[in-house]
Order: sequence, then C-alpha cells, then structure tokens
Amino acid sequence: MKIGWIISAFIIVFQTAAIAQDAPNKTDASGKKQGHWVKYNEKHKKVYDGNFVDNIPVGKFTYFYDSGIPFGITYFSEKGTVARAKTFDVGGNITGEGKYINQKKDSIWKFYNVDGKVISEEIYKNGLKDGKCKVYFADGSLAEEKVWKDGKANGPWKKYFQGGQLRYNGQTINDKLEGKVTFYYSNGKIDAEGEYVGDLKNGDWKNYDEEGTLKRVDKYVHGVDQNPDKNVIPKGEIEKEKKKYENTEQQVTPVNQDEIPR
Repeated sequence: MKIGWIISAFIIVFQTAAIAQDAPNKTDASGKKQGHWVKYNEKHKKVYDGNFVDNIPVGKFTYFYDSGIPFGITYFSEKGTVARAKTFDVGGNITGEGKYINQKKDSIWKFYNVDGKVISEEIYKNGLKDGKCKVYFADGSLAEEKVWKDGKANGPWKKYFQGGQLRYNGQTINDKLEGKVTFYYSNGKIDAEGEYVGDLKNGDWKNYDEEGTLKRVDKYVHGVDQNPDKNVIPKGEIEKEKKKYENTEQQVTPVNQDEIPR
C-alpha cells in the first residue's frame, strides 16, 4: 500500500515536471513575456524556442518545421530590433542567411544550394531589394547581376554564359525593360540587338548568325512584329529563336525564405 502511494506520488511529480518543461512560458504582472518560451501551433507542433526579457526576444531563437527539425536559427540583439538569421532545409543544409532590422530584410542576404554553394546574393533595405543583386552558377561563376532600387529593377542588367562571356546586356527602369539590349553568342559575337520601350520591343531588331553576318531585320511597333513576310522563316528556326529568347530573358530566382516570425 505504502509502495503504491510512493509510486503514484512519483508519477504525479514526474508528470508535473514534464508539463513544466513543455510549457515554460511565463508573463509578468503587466503581461510581458519573460524568460524561456516555447510556442506551439494549432497542431501542437513546436514553432519556436527562445528567451524574452520584457517582451523583447533576446539571444538565440530556434524555429521548427512541423516535423520538429529546425528550419531557422536567429540571434536577436539591440533590444530585439536586429536579428541575424540562418535558414535550413529539412536535411539540415543551410539555404540562406542575412540580417533583419525591425523584422525587415536588410543588407546582404546569401542563398545556398544543397551543396552549400552560394547561388545568389541580394541586397535589401527596409525589406526591399536595393542595390546590385547577383546570381551564380553551381561552379561559383557569375550568371547574372541586376540593379534594384526600392524593390524595383532599376539600372543595368547583365547575364553571362557559364564560361564568363557576356550573354545579355540591357537595363530596366521601374521594373520595365527600357532602351537598347544586346544578346550575344558564347563566342562573343552579337546574336540580336534592338530596343525596348515600356517593356515592349520597338523599332528595328537585328538578328545575326554566329559568324556576325546579319540574317534579317525585324520591325516592331509597341511589341507587335510588323514583318509581313515572317512566314517565310522556317518553323523550326522560329521555335528555336523563341526558345532562345525565353531562356535568355527569364529571371533566375533562388528560393526565397519567408521572414522568420517571432
């Protein structure tokens, strides 16, 4: 009888201790978070684990996938206004790192592939891209560099072949292609050149072969091809050129991480 009572008492104490470990969250008389906190979502999955002082996050915070694997680690400083963060995939590989100021991305952010190689570098100010952002090939060579201002593409935009040769040279104004753009072959010869007005091809567009010989000139007015004899171009060549432009003009975008929640 006595032994049974002791065992029951031990179970109660153990359960109480377990609950305390699972829910350390404390607030003071004014309702401010203090000390160690572990937040759970509606599925009872851990969201984050960290410490507060007067409702302000301090030091290391760890954020979790529903599986319980960490997807982010953040170190808070400057009374919670500055946070240096790293994000990870489900395998524990780093996917990105950078700084937040007042919960907005700031300064340089780096993103990585599964091999730990940098695939892009993005500059932020007040949560918006601002500065020269770069994309890299898997071997580390530069694939693209593009200038942003207040979250919009504004300035030179260049793309490269993996060997380092210039592939595309143009510029943007308020997220739209404007002015002269030039496409190149990997041998350095001009592939095509023309102008954009308000994100639309306009005027004469010259197309060359890989030896530098002019093949034809296409006329555009506000993005509409004016060539009446376009149908004389073999279908295979049209498809080839269409694919070339699609591949060249698409923006290489690394997987962006959402801003880490508190």
